[in-house]
Amino acid sequence: MSVYIDTEKNGTILTVRLNRPQKKNALNGEMISRLMELSEELQNDTSTDIVILKGRGDSFCSGADLEWFLEASELPESERIDQMKVLSKFLRAWHKLPQTTITVGHGYLYGAAIGLLAVSDFVILEQNCHLRISEVLLGLLPATIAPFLVKRMGFKRSKSLMLSAESFTAQIALAYGLADKITSVDNIIDVENSLIKNIQRSEGNTRAELKEFLFDIVYKQIDEEVTEMSAKAISKSLDKIATVNTLKEFQQRHK
Repeated sequence: MSVYIDTEKNGTILTVRLNRPQKKNALNGEMISRLMELSEELQNDTSTDIVILKGRGDSFCSGADLEWFLEASELPESERIDQMKVLSKFLRAWHKLPQTTITVGHGYLYGAAIGLLAVSDFVILEQNCHLRISEVLLGLLPATIAPFLVKRMGFKRSKSLMLSAESFTAQIALAYGLADKITSVDNIIDVENSLIKNIQRSEGNTRAELKEFLFDIVYKQIDEEVTEMSAKAISKSLDKIATVNTLKEFQQRHK
């Protein structure tokens, strides 16, 4: 796909690796464009059930490439705004992929890398990794990732980490809801495989429907409209059970 991104398909599982280890996988325009293209391909890819995002080398991702920012700063304002939209559009697309997404982080995770965690369904972190929302130290605003961080961790916690640019640990990320599991480097593959096994107890299309439903209701008040949507969603899923001979057989298949 790209010198900066590589992919590996194993059955219904697609592993995507950021591949700029010499730059600690800092995101530049080409990397983001390739990731966006992949997101667009995955929207209609029914052969892929789970997408895993990792980074090659000693760090998952050190954030957005500063050289990319500097190049953008020399563009006319309208072009600069268009270029800055690219990362936001990618994060939005990845956030709403129909597949179940897992991000596995290690080493250093700065700036935009924290956004990559926030838009994933599941996050596994190596227990000794270093995280920081570092933009304000450079005179920048973490404006692209901020909406996703607030949705993931809440306003107060996100604001504190963004304003202080304080380094935080995998343990803090877990406590704040940014990570789902932390583990040692020796056990990270076992934790990943265990999570995949648990996820795949359910059918991929059911999880895709659930994600779509959750995005539909997350911004709504719990009112009559949400009640109606909930009932319709359950009714639709019951069609699957109707195709099974007995409820007992259905339960047996999904143990």
